[in-house]
Amino acid sequence: MNRPLAVALGLLLTGAAALLEAQTFTPQSSSGLTVSHTAEKIGGSRVLIFGEVRNATNSTAERVAILAEGLDDGGHVVSRGRSFVAGTVPSRGSARFEIRLLASGSERRYRVQIESFQFQNLQGN
Repeated sequence: MNRPLAVALGLLLTGAAALLEAQTFTPQSSSGLTVSHTAEKIGGSRVLIFGEVRNATNSTAERVAILAEGLDDGGHVVSRGRSFVAGTVPSRGSARFEIRLLASGSERRYRVQIESFQFQNLQGN
């Protein structure tokens, strides 16, 4: 086997192994993670959203990013904020989060969802 082909094959196999170790999901496939939240005004233009992510799977979730969006009467996004869950969300457990955002003043409700996450590698490799 010539050297450039061997190097290319090695890089391809390394990339494939990395893909097998990390599983990152978008909100459309949060795969066993659910969010509950409460929104509270703090001051004239600030909103505190706090809640909990529950994990119904047998794997620990890490790097869990939460997206909060303020929606007006028509359902249009008028404010937005992001935060990460501190630490991990254990298997069959939960973890709390907090998001502070600057409100536009026309919010009627808030939509909070998991933006991304990753399951820990169970094999320890």
